[in-house]
Amino acid sequence: MVADVETQFIAIGRIVGTHGIEGTLKVRPYAGIPERFVGLKTVYLLQETGLTGFIIQSVRVADQLVLLNLLGISTREAARKVRGLELFVPREEQIELPEDVYFIHDLIGLLVFDKQRGCLGRVEEVIQGAGNDVYVVRGAGREYLIPAVAEFVKRIDLSARQMEVQLIEGMESDHAD
Repeated sequence: MVADVETQFIAIGRIVGTHGIEGTLKVRPYAGIPERFVGLKTVYLLQETGLTGFIIQSVRVADQLVLLNLLGISTREAARKVRGLELFVPREEQIELPEDVYFIHDLIGLLVFDKQRGCLGRVEEVIQGAGNDVYVVRGAGREYLIPAVAEFVKRIDLSARQMEVQLIEGMESDHAD
């Protein structure tokens, strides 16, 4: 089921909390473009029972978050049950991104190279923080936490599935595979 989701749908955000008592969801949009939700009619949640579509009743952009009301989620308790889930849209609804902005699903799996150290491994996770994202790169028994800023990420080539970085001391740690 997850493989179908990854090939036919893209994740556009994660439910990070609730707002009020009427089931309003706080959503952190991926790619930092909250306006992306305006105009959408339907979103999909990957729940234990599979992918479920929800009709969007209202969208409000509040700072870098989206306040979203979905038909069928009308109480705070119902909203709490979906906290932490990702929101998906069909792949054909993918938007064009500004230069040097990437979808998380496009970054996962990229081979990461450092000029001094060579191949470090692959991007396995993207941690979204308040300041900037952090790429979690794992390979050869090591883990690297690389802030997604130009100082460290020198080049991303999606067609070659590669990322070039410049590490500094303290960005790597041993970890068990």
